[in-house]
Amino acid sequence: MKPLSLRSALFASRRRRGNLLLLIALVALIAPSQAQETAIASGTPARLAWWRDARFGMFIHWGPVSLVGTEISWSRGGERRGIGGTGEIPLGVYDSLYTRFDPVRFDAAEWVAIARTAGMKYMVLTAKHCDGFCLWRSDVDDYSMRSTPSGRDIAGELARAAHESGMRIGWYYSPMDWRDPDCRTERNETYLRRMRGHLRELLGSYGRIDLLWFDDDGGPIPWDADRTYALVRTMQPGIIINDRLSLGPFGETSRGTLDPRADYRTPEQRVGAFDARVPWETCMTLGTQWSWKPGDKIKTAAECERILVQCATGDGNLLLDVGPMSDGRIEPRQVAVLKEIGLWLAKYGESIYGTRGGPYTNGTWGGATRRGDTLYLHLTHAGGDHVSLPPLPGKILRWNVLTGGRADLVQSGEGVTIALGAAPPDGCETIIRCQVDRSLAGAEPVVVGARPADERIDVTLLTPADTLYPPALAGELADGVRGSTDRTDGRWLAFRGGTCRAEFVLPAGRSVSRVRVGALQEQVSQIFFPLLIEVSAESRDGLFVPAGRLEIGPPVEDAEIRSGEFTVPLRPVTARRFRISVTGPASCPAWHHDAGAKAWLFIDEVTFGE
Repeated sequence: MKPLSLRSALFASRRRRGNLLLLIALVALIAPSQAQETAIASGTPARLAWWRDARFGMFIHWGPVSLVGTEISWSRGGERRGIGGTGEIPLGVYDSLYTRFDPVRFDAAEWVAIARTAGMKYMVLTAKHCDGFCLWRSDVDDYSMRSTPSGRDIAGELARAAHESGMRIGWYYSPMDWRDPDCRTERNETYLRRMRGHLRELLGSYGRIDLLWFDDDGGPIPWDADRTYALVRTMQPGIIINDRLSLGPFGETSRGTLDPRADYRTPEQRVGAFDARVPWETCMTLGTQWSWKPGDKIKTAAECERILVQCATGDGNLLLDVGPMSDGRIEPRQVAVLKEIGLWLAKYGESIYGTRGGPYTNGTWGGATRRGDTLYLHLTHAGGDHVSLPPLPGKILRWNVLTGGRADLVQSGEGVTIALGAAPPDGCETIIRCQVDRSLAGAEPVVVGARPADERIDVTLLTPADTLYPPALAGELADGVRGSTDRTDGRWLAFRGGTCRAEFVLPAGRSVSRVRVGALQEQVSQIFFPLLIEVSAESRDGLFVPAGRLEIGPPVEDAEIRSGEFTVPLRPVTARRFRISVTGPASCPAWHHDAGAKAWLFIDEVTFGE
């Protein structure tokens, strides 16, 4: 994994980076899914059915680096052959950590129990990260657990514990090896023989392996993909493989593309956009880096629950990362959060497990999941106490509020309207279960928020979107559909080095007292919120005069990926034409890892209100 990173051609040069039994029983009661019913019919391989049902897994980034608490692999000094850059821990120090790596309190059965308590259905361990260290007793590589003080086989112990409890298990494996002297050199074939040896050990020594999670670093991919895929599927015919073995230099998991040899896409540190066609899984850290960090800021259970809901309503999975400490324990703070998530899932997991996202596309209003003729509406309260949705392909026969409290739902030919009571006390969304008069399994996505044709706003870009990033259509700046926090969802327009200027023609002259501008912040990828938004309106003599401005201020360091909406108040003005100028940082600030490099501005929905 890259530390809080995304795979993109644009950023290749940046820094890459108790109640236990009862709870388990409750979580296990969730019904089998629609995924199993429709896998073959939809063209999705049947082997993916269990994974789509599962929705929630545990990622584990661990290794000798936990002794110093810095980021795995990316903090290692020395050359990163093929991509450049270096880390802060001297090479001699980092590469010697294994001589002190003795996780005396590692208990594989306890890890599995923690995952089960959290409601997670599968686990993925970093068997080998980019630093090359192997978390098993390898016979083909001395840089492995075989050479540590304990000599324990971490992968083997975890696989055995997972199998004994019925937990699905998989390996993360980095084809890149920044320590290996042959990798990505003229001796790369020598390295590939060693890599295939690794894979044979991981896939042939521990019984059934359910997933293989390859990674990439944006550099060259001399991994002999055809032979590697064939080896993996021959050894483990039912295995699921992610997309990163063959992304290519500066690969991007975007635009719905997927190598036919792979099974699913992997947006990182961001929730993937709604996609009911191509399977996907968001991987995200519980803290701010992939491996353990002393005193790290970690997400709350409510934050993780919202992320899980966003993934499920977008028809994706969530692989949530924990970083165990050097002694082998998962940090108690992390365990406490995971237990809270599990308690939430024990109550509301029927709306997550075994469902498919939709048919409504998710957004700031919330989202929907479905299983046969049951529809679950997850409502965020972000837009107030009323939610209006487009017509549903079916009649709602009855409904109830799973999360308690009250809500009034009315269905008509115009759509579905919900009046919400108070938000649930746990701070999460309201969940409404609806019984529909027909199965929604094959329902086409219903776009929420699209502007009716008679309210169309014409948009002309006065500064072109940067062609280095595939641009959305200019009209999507004001089509009523907001971009997600996945900047690859085809909604965002990208502007490099600072400014977006556009002209908007409203359908008829009307009084406007505020303008809202949507923006994306993803600082690790050089994307920042605006500094300044200025609005001008066309006067009667055809000139554009200032109507309002909003100074947002300089960016503050923030590792989270988030969208924002900025409101510019206006003196009420009646006009058809408006011009909006959005100014962002021209370059990354001094505290940024790419200080001085050109910054990016990502803009989507612009709305005009009275």
